[in-house]
Amino acid sequence: MAATYYDIQDSRRIFGSEVELMKFLKSLLIKDYKIYEMQNEQGSLVPYHAHAFAETILVLDGTMRMIIEEDIVDIHPGQIVTIRPFAIHLAAFPNPGGARFYLLYGERGKESPILGAASEP
Repeated sequence: MAATYYDIQDSRRIFGSEVELMKFLKSLLIKDYKIYEMQNEQGSLVPYHAHAFAETILVLDGTMRMIIEEDIVDIHPGQIVTIRPFAIHLAAFPNPGGARFYLLYGERGKESPILGAASEP
């Protein structure tokens, strides 16, 4: 299932350094992508939902546990998960300190900033 609904990558392999990652994020802002820095505390839950666009999450600190369709995955610092459009998912934060992460997405029809896949199926 993993290949169908989501993709997990290591940001250090993609960008090589934090400086290059920041340049990439800045380029997305110029292209009208939305980027939010989020902090969720231990025990918090984002209930099941889906989007008409690809959603990309880069975990900065802590661990985010996700259920994407039927798969349970932990996303650790430095990892990027891109969830395909219309994939049902939830996020939980089971560890002390919760997690801090970037949430990135483009408007419907825009490409995923990491995968380059269109945000519509």
